Amino acid sequence: MAWPELSIEDFPPRRDDEPSSLRQDIIDELSDHFACALNRELHKNPDEQVARRRVLEQFGDPIKIARQLWLDAMKERIMSQRILTGMSAVMAVCCILVVVIAWLMMKESQLVNHQLLEQMALIADRPQPVATNEVDQQILEQLEELNQKQGSLENTSGIGMNQVSFQLIEDQNGQKPAVGFKGTLTKSGGKTDPFSIEAVSDEKGNLDFGKLPWGTYFLNLVAPWNEYYTKPQVTIIPGRDYSETIDCPAAPPREVAIHFDVNLSEKMLPEDRVLICDFRQARYMGGGMEDNNYYFNITRMVDDCSWTMAQYQPMSPSGVYLVDSKNQVSACPLTSQGEFESILLDSIAFKPAVNFPQGDYCLPVMYLIRKQDLSRLSEVSSARQYLVVTKRKPGSVLFNPARSSQRAGSEYFAGGGMAQFRTSVVLIPFNDKAETFEPKTSVSWIDYISHTEQIYGLELKQTLNYSAKPDEKNIWEINLSELEQTFEIEK
Repeated sequence: MAWPELSIEDFPPRRDDEPSSLRQDIIDELSDHFACALNRELHKNPDEQVARRRVLEQFGDPIKIARQLWLDAMKERIMSQRILTGMSAVMAVCCILVVVIAWLMMKESQLVNHQLLEQMALIADRPQPVATNEVDQQILEQLEELNQKQGSLENTSGIGMNQVSFQLIEDQNGQKPAVGFKGTLTKSGGKTDPFSIEAVSDEKGNLDFGKLPWGTYFLNLVAPWNEYYTKPQVTIIPGRDYSETIDCPAAPPREVAIHFDVNLSEKMLPEDRVLICDFRQARYMGGGMEDNNYYFNITRMVDDCSWTMAQYQPMSPSGVYLVDSKNQVSACPLTSQGEFESILLDSIAFKPAVNFPQGDYCLPVMYLIRKQDLSRLSEVSSARQYLVVTKRKPGSVLFNPARSSQRAGSEYFAGGGMAQFRTSVVLIPFNDKAETFEPKTSVSWIDYISHTEQIYGLELKQTLNYSAKPDEKNIWEINLSELEQTFEIEK
């Protein structure tokens, strides 16, 4: 009989998932190993009993080894089955718990419903008071008030919305409200779409724009008589309401009598010459011309706020005046587009003063013209460009009085770098007979410009600014003494 003696009955009980040949494979493998080991020992010692004993000492009990090999082969399947059994047991317990909890909740719900029914039955059995309807109505009103308060609280807690209002006053001391002023608040840029909102100040001077998203806005405020105030930057901070007080004029600008005093000698401003003072600003930006090319700007300060009224039609006051050698003044006729038109000398009616609305003014351009050349005054508008001597940098530059970027005091270049002329300019558009000046000859600027071809004006060192103040004698001195200054002709 083969040694070692192993049989299928020496293994644990057979399992359903056990491979059919597993036990026989283990027996064959162990028998082969033991037989080989026995042969090796027999070569060393011919005694078979001694050889078997040594093999058993070396490997151990073959039955135990066979069972261990069987367990190693079946371990994974045994553990998988045990895990599956455990999970099934846990799931069964969970299902039982869910059923128990649902049953308990159902019983509790039934109990609560039963108690509610008992309470309703008791209430129904109570006698109704006479004022039941009134009490119910009061309860409904209170509930409605609570709903309204809750809705208002929800509205005020909107993310990014802030209350924006302005307090408009006419008198800083008396705090009199400014009524009927129209305001426009415009938002552009940022993450929200641009939009504008309008409001009108009420009897308390409150200009309320409601709740607006935070950001930067542009404020335009217009008085009932079309005088306006602008605030380029109104910054609204998230989570903080915005309120500001603005000083407003109480009434339209008053008319003020203005007298002129031209600072030129009789030789430089004889009786046959007039000085045309053009207080207007140009609308021409370098592209196409506007329907009306000029506007008359009236600016006045109300405490710390600058209010402006722009007149775009050549009506009274036109903003252009003729001043003669005796400081008599007359309004200058203009075309419907604000351009100069030829004038007949007999049609001019000079007087000691003219009326200006109260405010601040800038005189950017003046024209020194012979009275006989007033009949050619329309040529001034068609010429457009003049070569002008400038003292800021030696030499001469082209000056176009119809361009807004070249007029002193223009809003177009107030904060930019495109302006060439930041001070007043005096032009002599119609030159006298040309003369040749010898080198090192001393000559005044007015003589040089009047008798030199292609040179038509001088840029002054300063801008001529004036104020029309009510209840005061307003004499505006036009200082043109620079025209009388002399210089030496270079070689």
